[in-house]
Amino acid sequence: MLLRTPSASFKSLAAWQEVVCAYFVPLEVQPDSRRGFSNRAATDRMGSVDVMELCTSAQRVRRTQALANRSEQALYKVTLQISGSSQIEQNNRSSILQAGQWGIYDTTRPYEVAVQDQSHFLVLQFEEERLLPWLPWLSDAVARSFSATTGPARIAMDMLRLGLQERGHLSPSALSELSQTVIRMMALSLADGRPVTTESALDEVRRGQLLQIQQYVQDHLGDTGLNAQSLALQFRISRRYLYKLFELCGQAPADYIMAARLERACQLLVDGKPGRQISELAWQMGFSDAAVFSHAFRRRYGVSPSEWRRSRLLGD
Repeated sequence: MLLRTPSASFKSLAAWQEVVCAYFVPLEVQPDSRRGFSNRAATDRMGSVDVMELCTSAQRVRRTQALANRSEQALYKVTLQISGSSQIEQNNRSSILQAGQWGIYDTTRPYEVAVQDQSHFLVLQFEEERLLPWLPWLSDAVARSFSATTGPARIAMDMLRLGLQERGHLSPSALSELSQTVIRMMALSLADGRPVTTESALDEVRRGQLLQIQQYVQDHLGDTGLNAQSLALQFRISRRYLYKLFELCGQAPADYIMAARLERACQLLVDGKPGRQISELAWQMGFSDAAVFSHAFRRRYGVSPSEWRRSRLLGD
């Protein structure tokens, strides 16, 4: 097994189906009746990526239309075949994954995976929002086979293995960044050699990139160094392109960051720790001092932070 977490063996269909459904999404499992039924699995998580390593006997796994209709979250799964083979079916398309190949499928739609006896593979699962910039290519990518031995996918898999091995020596923020890099490299391999040719498709890609950047801003509001330059460096784009992306929401990057900080501050003034000092809140929201925060707050809302909190608590 590649994962360093403890593994478990399953010879009961009921127990195996329960663990697979609990870790991933609800599925139907049908063993190959001609062979013995024996499975071994280990699970781990690296940042925003759930990883399950499986060594299985022959079986077919189905995500039916009824199960897909009950999806509460848009999730994608990636299978990396280490040995043996498996067949993925989705969108009236079918591909066989041999050792060293990988495929992707959408859990919000029906799919089937037929696994050969004595197969060994990794399954990765992550939210659709992590792939927003590449959505134009995803519908054409599901149930296709891609090489994991060359190009961006090889880099992604090498980083995944190293990240899982070194997990105990990495901080949560480092693991999060590493998982995002793994996802980006895999997504790049989907789009590799497929240029966007229409303005509408370009807009989809740009909106996906903007959403990704906006989510990063929301997650890092307390970072005093959060600005257009740091965003451009973080996402490896030029400042000019960054400003072009933010034109889609009608704001400059600095204006969006300021608005996000002040909106979060409004929430914390009422819902946060009672009696919290304004200076503490200013520091938490990435402002250099309380005076700068209070001035920005009054300019946006017409009252000081303390006046705003008092009026909300009194129900005015």
